[in-house]
Amino acid sequence: MAPESVDVIVVGSGPVGAMAANLLGQHGLRIVVIEKETVPHTQSRAINADDEAQRIFQAAGLTGELGPGFHPCLKMTYVDDEMRVLAEVDFTKVERPNGHAIGSLFSQPRLEASLTRGMARFPNVALWRGHEVESFMQDEDGVSVRVKEAATGRTLTVRARYLLACDGAKSGIRRRLGLKLEGTTALAHALAITVETQSSAPDFTYYPCGPQRVGIVTRTAHDEMRFDTVVRPEQDLEHVRSAEYVRGIIAPYIDPDSVRVKSVNLYAYHSRMAEKWRVGRVFLLGDAAHLMPPFLGQGVCSGLRDAANLSWKIAHVLNGAADAALLDTYEVERRPHAAEMMRMSDALGSMLSSGGPLMARARNAFIKLLYRMPVTGPFIREYKMKPNLFHAEGFLFGGKRGKAKTAGEGAYFPQPRVEHGEEGERPLDDVIGQRFAVLTRPGAPADVQQAAKALAEDIGGVWLSVAPAARSGAGRAGEVVDLEGKLGEWFAQHASDLVVLRPDRYVYAATNRAGVEQVRAALKQDVRPFSRRGSRVSRRIASIGA
Repeated sequence: MAPESVDVIVVGSGPVGAMAANLLGQHGLRIVVIEKETVPHTQSRAINADDEAQRIFQAAGLTGELGPGFHPCLKMTYVDDEMRVLAEVDFTKVERPNGHAIGSLFSQPRLEASLTRGMARFPNVALWRGHEVESFMQDEDGVSVRVKEAATGRTLTVRARYLLACDGAKSGIRRRLGLKLEGTTALAHALAITVETQSSAPDFTYYPCGPQRVGIVTRTAHDEMRFDTVVRPEQDLEHVRSAEYVRGIIAPYIDPDSVRVKSVNLYAYHSRMAEKWRVGRVFLLGDAAHLMPPFLGQGVCSGLRDAANLSWKIAHVLNGAADAALLDTYEVERRPHAAEMMRMSDALGSMLSSGGPLMARARNAFIKLLYRMPVTGPFIREYKMKPNLFHAEGFLFGGKRGKAKTAGEGAYFPQPRVEHGEEGERPLDDVIGQRFAVLTRPGAPADVQQAAKALAEDIGGVWLSVAPAARSGAGRAGEVVDLEGKLGEWFAQHASDLVVLRPDRYVYAATNRAGVEQVRAALKQDVRPFSRRGSRVSRRIASIGA
């Protein structure tokens, strides 16, 4: 019997795999998501989504009624064992360049349920629970995957153009490819306790900095809290799971009798990365590609960035809008970013958890000193410890970020609220949609605007002329009114008349009037309008795994 044929097979329906399926589903691609578990898990693992991760959920159309119920973190407080404040970040006073809370917490089962409901929007996306990849082979044209259904033992072969391995830290796909994980595993473990509360109070986020306790205590939902703590190497792993020990971890923050313990998990944390993220038509994403300590809360966030980076590229290739060489830029762009997040997480973890009681007290005194100093204090209060990274090379004009201080290529473009015709005030990404965009600065010359419009048409994108806030209520068709002045500031900072945004909102090019035609000529070689616009949606796919 001929194998079933789809565009992309996604292995694993965790946050990264499900997000990839949602993003690809928007483009009309035929997707099968293979998940070995028969029912959704109920364990709360990851808990943090930064503003970039929330922006990716927005891009996937997973806000509003489909949203995962992100719980904004309003204030983050670093404390010692006696609950004395060492430093504090008031997120209500920190700028929000991406249009979302700088940090939000979530319940992972609820987040995954939202992603699953999101996949159900698309008749071209099928989720096969209780199925597992037995083997796969690839050739020049695609990947043939042999899949086994656990309940019946039935096997079938599915043929796809590409396979995305989103099957976690113990990835079977990575193992079958013979790819090694390079890096280290920490000697210590982490204990994660999830409790259900009867109300939405108290609402706080504490970072205990020892010497006895290091970790995080936070509300993750209106009825849920999380208590994470590093388990020292000399501690007994059975004892730390006991009800007595768990109660002792909870008691300093909330009455243990007022909550119900939902789960107690013990896990090791890693700083490891796969030697390669791609072999032919198979790509690794999320924990299959990289594992990092939890101290910056960037594990799931990094995996979601993988999905956002790769999905639009696959869609462009399969829809005839770009050559397959575009896919070579996935690892080029994402590996350095993930490596830097891993390095920063390692450094923060080492600072907070290494050494004995004397070193911990000295470290805490140093944190308090830094918090009071005029230079380092704002660095902490404004949460600048998380690096604002960019793509140094990849799918950018010229292939690399420019050396000038004003170079905009590779930067993550901000998302302010804008006014757009009869649609009124909206986030910028909602105006653009899932496509390339060409924006011109307020007051750009007519010839620049004409070139921008022609460029957008060349690549199947949208052109938007940015108008100053004074035009509010009087914007013309094709304009977005810069209500906050953030777009005008960006153009001025980068000395640009025109910016080209990729579908993932990274800057392909930022140029002045003299360079517009060069950018247009370069981009026309690599990107075209979609040739099929999602027209090959399969009616059979939803029943293939039935």
